Amino acid sequence: MTGARSLEEQVPPALARWLADALPEAVPPFAFTRIAGGFSMLTWRFDDRAGHGWVLRHRPPGTHRGRAHDTAREARAIAALANTPVPVPRLRAVGTDDDPLGLSCHVTDFVPGLVLADADEASTCVTPEALTVASRGVVAALAALHAVDPDAVGLGDLGPRTGYLQRQFRRWSGVVDDLPFQDGTGVVELFQETRDRLLLRMPPDRACGVVHGDYRLGNAIIGEDGTIRAVLDWELVTLGDPLADVGMMAAFWDPPAEAMLGTRMPTAARGAIPVDEALDLYARLSGTGLEGIEFYQAFACWRLAATGLRSWTRYESGAMGEDYDTSKFVTAALAWLDYANQMPTGTKGRA
Repeated sequence: MTGARSLEEQVPPALARWLADALPEAVPPFAFTRIAGGFSMLTWRFDDRAGHGWVLRHRPPGTHRGRAHDTAREARAIAALANTPVPVPRLRAVGTDDDPLGLSCHVTDFVPGLVLADADEASTCVTPEALTVASRGVVAALAALHAVDPDAVGLGDLGPRTGYLQRQFRRWSGVVDDLPFQDGTGVVELFQETRDRLLLRMPPDRACGVVHGDYRLGNAIIGEDGTIRAVLDWELVTLGDPLADVGMMAAFWDPPAEAMLGTRMPTAARGAIPVDEALDLYARLSGTGLEGIEFYQAFACWRLAATGLRSWTRYESGAMGEDYDTSKFVTAALAWLDYANQMPTGTKGRA
Protein backbone atom coordinates (compact mmCIF):
# COMPACT_ATOMS: atom_id res chain seq x y z
CA MET A 1 0.00 0.00 0.00
CA THR A 2 1.57 3.27 -1.10
CA GLY A 3 -0.46 5.90 0.74
CA ALA A 4 -3.45 6.60 2.94
CA ARG A 5 -5.55 7.89 0.02
CA SER A 6 -4.82 5.01 -2.35
CA LEU A 7 -7.85 2.85 -1.50
CA GLU A 8 -10.17 5.65 -2.55
CA GLU A 9 -8.33 5.89 -5.85
CA GLN A 10 -7.94 2.18 -6.59
CA VAL A 11 -8.71 -1.10 -4.82
CA PRO A 12 -5.97 -3.63 -5.66
CA PRO A 13 -7.52 -6.74 -7.28
CA ALA A 14 -5.85 -9.05 -4.76
CA LEU A 15 -7.36 -7.09 -1.87
CA ALA A 16 -10.80 -7.16 -3.49
CA ARG A 17 -10.55 -10.96 -3.83
CA TRP A 18 -9.41 -11.32 -0.21
CA LEU A 19 -12.36 -9.24 1.00
CA ALA A 20 -14.82 -11.15 -1.19
CA ASP A 21 -13.57 -14.46 0.26
CA ALA A 22 -13.90 -13.13 3.82
CA LEU A 23 -17.37 -11.67 3.23
CA PRO A 24 -19.56 -14.28 1.49
CA GLU A 25 -22.52 -11.91 1.19
CA ALA A 26 -20.45 -9.24 -0.60
CA VAL A 27 -21.24 -8.24 -4.17
CA PRO A 28 -18.07 -6.58 -5.55
CA PRO A 29 -16.79 -4.16 -6.69
CA PHE A 30 -15.97 -2.31 -3.46
CA ALA A 31 -15.81 1.45 -3.01
CA PHE A 32 -13.71 2.90 -0.14
CA THR A 33 -14.15 6.15 1.77
CA ARG A 34 -11.67 7.32 4.42
CA ILE A 35 -13.21 7.90 7.85
CA ALA A 36 -11.46 10.91 9.32
CA GLY A 37 -10.80 11.66 12.95
CA GLY A 38 -8.05 9.33 14.11
CA PHE A 39 -4.36 10.06 14.65
CA SER A 40 -3.24 6.45 15.02
CA MET A 41 -5.08 3.82 12.97
CA LEU A 42 -6.35 4.52 9.47
CA THR A 43 -10.02 3.69 9.15
CA TRP A 44 -12.13 3.18 6.02
CA ARG A 45 -15.76 2.46 5.26
CA PHE A 46 -16.25 0.31 2.19
CA ASP A 47 -19.44 -0.69 0.43
CA ASP A 48 -20.37 -3.16 -2.28
CA ARG A 49 -22.83 -2.62 -5.12
CA ALA A 50 -25.62 -4.31 -3.13
CA GLY A 51 -25.42 -1.68 -0.41
CA HIS A 52 -23.65 -3.74 2.25
CA GLY A 53 -21.15 -1.82 4.36
CA TRP A 54 -18.08 -2.72 6.39
CA VAL A 55 -15.17 -1.00 8.12
CA LEU A 56 -11.47 -1.70 7.49
CA ARG A 57 -8.85 -0.54 9.99
CA HIS A 58 -5.13 -0.84 9.45
CA ARG A 59 -1.95 0.43 10.97
CA PRO A 60 -0.04 3.21 9.19
CA PRO A 61 2.94 2.15 7.07
CA GLY A 62 6.33 2.02 8.79
CA THR A 63 7.76 0.64 12.02
CA HIS A 64 5.97 1.29 15.29
CA ARG A 65 6.84 0.94 18.95
CA GLY A 66 4.91 -1.13 21.49
CA ARG A 67 1.17 -1.79 21.15
CA ALA A 68 0.35 1.34 19.15
CA HIS A 69 -1.45 0.47 15.91
CA ASP A 70 -1.96 -3.16 17.04
CA THR A 71 -4.86 -4.32 14.89
CA ALA A 72 -4.56 -7.97 15.96
CA ARG A 73 -4.92 -6.99 19.61
CA GLU A 74 -7.91 -4.81 18.78
CA ALA A 75 -9.53 -7.61 16.79
CA ARG A 76 -8.98 -10.10 19.60
CA ALA A 77 -10.73 -7.84 22.10
CA ILE A 78 -13.68 -7.18 19.79
CA ALA A 79 -14.16 -10.90 19.19
CA ALA A 80 -13.87 -11.73 22.90
CA LEU A 81 -16.43 -9.11 23.95
CA ALA A 82 -18.98 -10.02 21.28
CA ASN A 83 -21.22 -12.01 23.64
CA THR A 84 -20.94 -9.69 26.65
CA PRO A 85 -23.05 -6.64 27.57
CA VAL A 86 -20.30 -4.43 26.08
CA PRO A 87 -21.50 -3.22 22.64
CA VAL A 88 -18.86 -3.87 19.93
CA PRO A 89 -18.96 -4.23 16.13
CA ARG A 90 -19.05 -7.73 14.64
CA LEU A 91 -15.56 -8.85 13.62
CA ARG A 92 -15.42 -10.36 10.12
CA ALA A 93 -11.76 -10.77 9.13
CA VAL A 94 -8.20 -10.23 10.35
CA GLY A 95 -5.29 -9.59 8.00
CA THR A 96 -1.54 -9.70 8.50
CA ASP A 97 1.37 -8.04 6.71
CA ASP A 98 1.40 -11.07 4.40
CA ASP A 99 -2.18 -10.54 3.21
CA PRO A 100 -3.00 -8.43 0.12
CA LEU A 101 -3.23 -5.07 1.91
CA GLY A 102 0.40 -5.51 3.01
CA LEU A 103 -0.43 -4.12 6.47
CA SER A 104 -2.02 -5.73 9.51
CA CYS A 105 -5.73 -4.94 9.49
CA HIS A 106 -9.17 -6.11 10.45
CA VAL A 107 -12.68 -5.86 9.03
CA THR A 108 -15.90 -5.36 11.00
CA ASP A 109 -19.50 -4.85 10.00
CA PHE A 110 -20.44 -1.21 9.59
CA VAL A 111 -22.56 -0.10 12.55
CA PRO A 112 -25.01 2.63 11.52
CA GLY A 113 -25.22 5.61 13.80
CA LEU A 114 -23.38 8.73 14.83
CA VAL A 115 -19.84 9.30 16.08
CA LEU A 116 -19.86 12.67 17.81
CA ALA A 117 -16.50 14.27 17.16
CA ASP A 118 -17.07 17.43 19.17
CA ALA A 119 -19.57 19.61 21.01
CA ASP A 120 -20.77 21.28 17.80
CA GLU A 121 -21.76 17.92 16.31
CA ALA A 122 -23.37 16.90 19.57
CA SER A 123 -25.43 20.10 19.57
CA THR A 124 -26.57 19.83 15.95
CA CYS A 125 -26.88 16.05 15.39
CA VAL A 126 -28.74 14.93 18.51
CA THR A 127 -31.18 16.48 20.94
CA PRO A 128 -30.08 17.43 24.47
CA GLU A 129 -32.27 14.59 25.71
CA ALA A 130 -30.44 12.11 23.48
CA LEU A 131 -27.10 13.46 24.66
CA THR A 132 -28.19 12.86 28.24
CA VAL A 133 -28.89 9.23 27.28
CA ALA A 134 -25.55 8.94 25.48
CA SER A 135 -23.50 10.45 28.30
CA ARG A 136 -25.11 8.10 30.79
CA GLY A 137 -24.83 5.18 28.40
CA VAL A 138 -21.11 5.59 27.84
CA VAL A 139 -20.61 5.40 31.62
CA ALA A 140 -22.79 2.29 31.82
CA ALA A 141 -20.83 0.65 28.99
CA LEU A 142 -17.58 1.28 30.87
CA ALA A 143 -19.00 -0.26 34.04
CA ALA A 144 -20.11 -3.26 31.94
CA LEU A 145 -16.61 -3.63 30.51
CA HIS A 146 -15.02 -3.59 33.93
CA ALA A 147 -17.49 -6.25 35.12
CA VAL A 148 -16.24 -8.69 32.44
CA ASP A 149 -14.16 -11.57 33.80
CA PRO A 150 -11.06 -11.62 31.54
CA ASP A 151 -10.61 -15.37 31.97
CA ALA A 152 -14.22 -16.10 31.08
CA VAL A 153 -13.92 -14.39 27.67
CA GLY A 154 -10.44 -15.63 26.79
CA LEU A 155 -8.55 -12.44 27.62
CA GLY A 156 -6.87 -13.66 30.79
CA ASP A 157 -3.45 -13.57 29.14
CA LEU A 158 -3.91 -10.17 27.47
CA GLY A 159 -1.33 -8.61 29.78
CA PRO A 160 0.20 -8.79 33.26
CA ARG A 161 -2.29 -8.55 36.11
CA THR A 162 -0.18 -6.26 38.30
CA GLY A 163 1.98 -3.19 37.86
CA TYR A 164 -0.25 -1.52 35.27
CA LEU A 165 0.61 2.06 36.23
CA GLN A 166 4.34 1.33 36.40
CA ARG A 167 4.23 -0.19 32.90
CA GLN A 168 2.28 2.75 31.57
CA PHE A 169 4.78 5.24 32.99
CA ARG A 170 7.66 3.31 31.41
CA ARG A 171 5.90 2.96 28.11
CA TRP A 172 4.83 6.55 27.60
CA SER A 173 8.09 7.93 28.93
CA GLY A 174 9.83 5.78 26.34
CA VAL A 175 7.55 7.02 23.58
CA VAL A 176 8.57 10.62 24.21
CA ASP A 177 12.23 9.76 24.82
CA ASP A 178 12.40 8.07 21.40
CA LEU A 179 10.84 10.91 19.42
CA PRO A 180 13.07 12.91 17.04
CA PHE A 181 11.72 16.07 18.67
CA GLN A 182 13.61 19.35 18.62
CA ASP A 183 12.11 21.02 21.66
CA GLY A 184 12.09 24.78 21.75
CA THR A 185 8.84 24.96 23.68
CA GLY A 186 9.70 23.35 27.02
CA VAL A 187 7.10 20.62 26.45
CA VAL A 188 9.52 17.73 27.01
CA GLU A 189 10.85 19.22 30.25
CA LEU A 190 7.29 19.82 31.49
CA PHE A 191 6.36 16.27 30.46
CA GLN A 192 9.23 14.87 32.56
CA GLU A 193 8.49 17.12 35.53
CA THR A 194 4.85 16.09 35.51
CA ARG A 195 5.81 12.43 35.30
CA ASP A 196 8.14 12.75 38.30
CA ARG A 197 5.44 14.47 40.37
CA LEU A 198 2.92 11.75 39.54
CA LEU A 199 5.37 8.95 40.25
CA LEU A 200 5.76 10.24 43.81
CA ARG A 201 1.99 9.93 44.32
CA MET A 202 1.32 6.70 42.40
CA PRO A 203 -1.14 4.46 44.29
CA PRO A 204 -0.70 0.68 44.64
CA ASP A 205 -2.62 -1.79 42.49
CA ARG A 206 -6.28 -1.92 43.49
CA ALA A 207 -7.97 -4.22 41.00
CA CYS A 208 -7.47 -5.88 37.62
CA GLY A 209 -9.86 -5.93 34.69
CA VAL A 210 -10.10 -5.38 30.96
CA VAL A 211 -9.02 -1.77 30.32
CA HIS A 212 -9.98 -0.02 27.07
CA GLY A 213 -7.16 2.53 27.25
CA ASP A 214 -8.75 5.41 25.28
CA TYR A 215 -12.25 5.63 26.66
CA ARG A 216 -14.62 8.49 25.80
CA LEU A 217 -17.94 9.21 24.11
CA GLY A 218 -16.15 10.18 20.89
CA ASN A 219 -14.99 6.55 20.60
CA ALA A 220 -18.54 5.20 20.45
CA ILE A 221 -21.30 4.95 17.88
CA ILE A 222 -24.67 6.15 19.13
CA GLY A 223 -28.20 6.05 17.79
CA GLU A 224 -30.32 9.14 17.24
CA ASP A 225 -31.91 8.45 20.64
CA GLY A 226 -28.48 8.41 22.29
CA THR A 227 -28.23 4.64 22.75
CA ILE A 228 -24.64 3.36 22.66
CA ARG A 229 -24.51 0.99 19.70
CA ALA A 230 -20.79 0.16 19.68
CA VAL A 231 -17.61 1.09 21.53
CA LEU A 232 -14.69 1.57 19.11
CA ASP A 233 -10.88 1.96 19.08
CA TRP A 234 -9.64 -1.01 21.10
CA GLU A 235 -6.00 -0.90 20.03
CA LEU A 236 -4.72 -0.07 23.55
CA VAL A 237 -6.83 -2.69 25.33
CA THR A 238 -5.03 -4.64 28.06
CA LEU A 239 -5.42 -5.89 31.61
CA GLY A 240 -4.99 -3.25 34.26
CA ASP A 241 -6.52 -1.01 36.88
CA PRO A 242 -10.08 -0.09 35.83
CA LEU A 243 -9.70 3.31 37.50
CA ALA A 244 -7.27 4.23 34.71
CA ASP A 245 -10.20 4.02 32.27
CA VAL A 246 -12.39 6.03 34.62
CA GLY A 247 -9.70 8.70 34.91
CA MET A 248 -9.35 8.78 31.12
CA MET A 249 -13.09 9.17 30.66
CA ALA A 250 -13.13 12.01 33.21
CA ALA A 251 -10.13 13.74 31.63
CA PHE A 252 -11.87 13.62 28.24
CA TRP A 253 -15.23 14.84 29.58
CA ASP A 254 -14.59 18.58 29.21
CA PRO A 255 -10.87 19.38 28.83
CA PRO A 256 -9.52 22.72 27.57
CA ALA A 257 -10.20 23.15 23.86
CA GLU A 258 -6.46 23.54 23.15
CA ALA A 259 -5.88 20.02 24.45
CA MET A 260 -8.25 18.69 21.77
CA LEU A 261 -6.75 20.63 18.86
CA GLY A 262 -9.16 23.52 19.30
CA THR A 263 -12.42 21.61 19.70
CA ARG A 264 -14.72 20.95 22.66
CA MET A 265 -15.69 17.39 23.50
CA PRO A 266 -19.27 16.17 22.88
CA THR A 267 -19.73 15.68 26.62
CA ALA A 268 -19.25 19.45 27.00
CA ALA A 269 -22.44 20.14 25.01
CA ARG A 270 -25.85 20.93 26.50
CA GLY A 271 -27.63 17.80 27.62
CA ALA A 272 -24.59 15.80 28.70
CA ILE A 273 -24.43 15.04 32.40
CA PRO A 274 -21.62 16.79 34.33
CA VAL A 275 -18.42 14.87 34.96
CA ASP A 276 -19.11 14.61 38.71
CA GLU A 277 -22.46 12.99 37.94
CA ALA A 278 -20.74 10.63 35.50
CA LEU A 279 -18.26 9.55 38.17
CA ASP A 280 -21.00 9.03 40.72
CA LEU A 281 -22.97 6.97 38.19
CA TYR A 282 -19.95 4.77 37.50
CA ALA A 283 -19.42 4.26 41.22
CA ARG A 284 -23.04 3.18 41.69
CA LEU A 285 -23.12 0.85 38.68
CA SER A 286 -19.76 -0.77 39.39
CA GLY A 287 -19.87 -0.76 43.18
CA THR A 288 -16.38 0.73 43.11
CA GLY A 289 -15.08 3.42 45.41
CA LEU A 290 -13.34 6.27 43.61
CA GLU A 291 -10.93 7.42 46.27
CA GLY A 292 -8.03 9.27 44.71
CA ILE A 293 -9.61 9.43 41.24
CA GLU A 294 -7.86 12.78 40.69
CA PHE A 295 -4.55 10.94 40.37
CA TYR A 296 -5.94 8.83 37.54
CA GLN A 297 -7.30 11.92 35.80
CA ALA A 298 -3.91 13.62 36.04
CA PHE A 299 -2.19 10.46 34.83
CA ALA A 300 -4.56 10.33 31.83
CA CYS A 301 -3.73 13.94 30.95
CA TRP A 302 0.01 13.19 31.14
CA ARG A 303 -0.43 10.15 28.92
CA LEU A 304 -2.50 12.14 26.42
CA ALA A 305 0.34 14.64 26.19
CA ALA A 306 2.57 11.75 25.11
CA THR A 307 0.09 10.64 22.45
CA GLY A 308 -0.05 14.19 21.11
CA LEU A 309 3.70 14.26 20.70
CA ARG A 310 3.65 10.83 19.07
CA SER A 311 1.00 12.06 16.62
CA TRP A 312 3.27 15.02 15.84
CA THR A 313 5.90 12.53 14.71
CA ARG A 314 3.48 10.41 12.68
CA TYR A 315 2.22 13.38 10.69
CA GLU A 316 5.68 14.92 10.30
CA SER A 317 6.89 11.64 8.75
CA GLY A 318 3.99 11.53 6.25
CA ALA A 319 2.84 8.10 7.48
CA MET A 320 -0.76 9.32 7.93
CA GLY A 321 -0.97 10.35 4.29
CA GLU A 322 -2.31 13.86 4.76
CA ASP A 323 -1.13 17.36 5.54
CA TYR A 324 -1.72 18.76 9.01
CA ASP A 325 -0.55 21.72 11.05
CA THR A 326 1.61 19.63 13.37
CA SER A 327 2.35 22.53 15.72
CA LYS A 328 -1.16 21.96 17.10
CA PHE A 329 -0.01 18.66 18.60
CA VAL A 330 2.66 20.45 20.62
CA THR A 331 0.11 23.03 21.79
CA ALA A 332 -2.23 20.18 22.74
CA ALA A 333 0.50 18.40 24.70
CA LEU A 334 1.25 21.56 26.66
CA ALA A 335 -2.46 22.01 27.41
CA TRP A 336 -2.78 18.41 28.65
CA LEU A 337 0.24 18.84 30.92
CA ASP A 338 -1.12 22.09 32.34
CA TYR A 339 -4.45 20.34 32.94
CA ALA A 340 -2.67 17.45 34.68
CA ASN A 341 -0.82 19.81 36.98
CA GLN A 342 -4.08 21.44 38.05
CA MET A 343 -5.37 18.11 39.46
CA PRO A 344 -5.16 17.90 43.30
CA THR A 345 -3.49 14.48 43.23
CA GLY A 346 -2.49 14.67 46.87
CA THR A 347 -6.09 14.82 48.10
CA LYS A 348 -8.23 11.89 49.10
CA GLY A 349 -10.91 12.65 46.55
CA ARG A 350 -14.33 11.07 46.10
CA ALA A 351 -15.32 8.07 48.24
